[in-house]
Amino acid sequence: MMMNLLGIVGSPRKMGNCELMVKAISAAVPGSAKLRMVRLVEKDIRPCKACYRCLAGDCPHQDDYAGVLRAIMEADAVVVAAPAYFRGTHSSLQRFLDRCLQAYRHVDALYGKPAVAVATAGVEDGEGSALTGVENFIRQLGLSLKGRAVVRATFPGDAILSSEGRNTALRLAAALVSPDEYAPEGVSCPECKGTYFEFRGRTAVYCLSCGGTGSFSVKDGNVDLLIGPPAHSWRRKEDMASHGKWLIGQREEFLRQRNRLKDAVKPYLGGEFL
Repeated sequence: MMMNLLGIVGSPRKMGNCELMVKAISAAVPGSAKLRMVRLVEKDIRPCKACYRCLAGDCPHQDDYAGVLRAIMEADAVVVAAPAYFRGTHSSLQRFLDRCLQAYRHVDALYGKPAVAVATAGVEDGEGSALTGVENFIRQLGLSLKGRAVVRATFPGDAILSSEGRNTALRLAAALVSPDEYAPEGVSCPECKGTYFEFRGRTAVYCLSCGGTGSFSVKDGNVDLLIGPPAHSWRRKEDMASHGKWLIGQREEFLRQRNRLKDAVKPYLGGEFL
């Protein structure tokens, strides 16, 4: 059966390494895949207004966001690729993600959909937090992260000319159709399988992927993590559904307290802006 694959390209460069990796992964999918792509920088996706109207109805912005979200929901699987810009993820991904409170209204259509993450970097160790950002895009939508990779590629085309890029495409294509859960190498969070942490003091640790907190210890060169679920988890389908309901409740609570809050901020009105 043909897979309907959506490639999300978070790069402004046409036929750049991100687009090439998406196409290489699609071409390597076992069986066959019908690839559709979206280049986020070409879409009119306006900044979130922080009005929370999307939780109870439609977003006031009339732009391309809903169409891209619909394409994600209709796909069988998703490939997300973005370049590292100044050791971070390209802003097109975060701008889309900023509007993703709307995803809580579509948990059934999004949750568990297989997805893989690619970050490209022009120099060795130049990716910074770029892959973290691509992974976060996948996780916060409720998609199932099946694989990830950083591909070092300086010039357009390097990603598919290098053995690293070609092998990565084969590995991630296989991961998309594999029934196995994502199992990263090395130390990972027992809650979400994330591999990015902030160490807080001598023994405390915070997972940057899911927000879980706990402790770590090192014995005989092995790291042992004890991390519990965060207060607001997105790991399970029921967690996403309950968090969406909680957000709606918070919006209603804000409306009840709006007059009190307006009075509190009056002394801070005005100011000089550039």
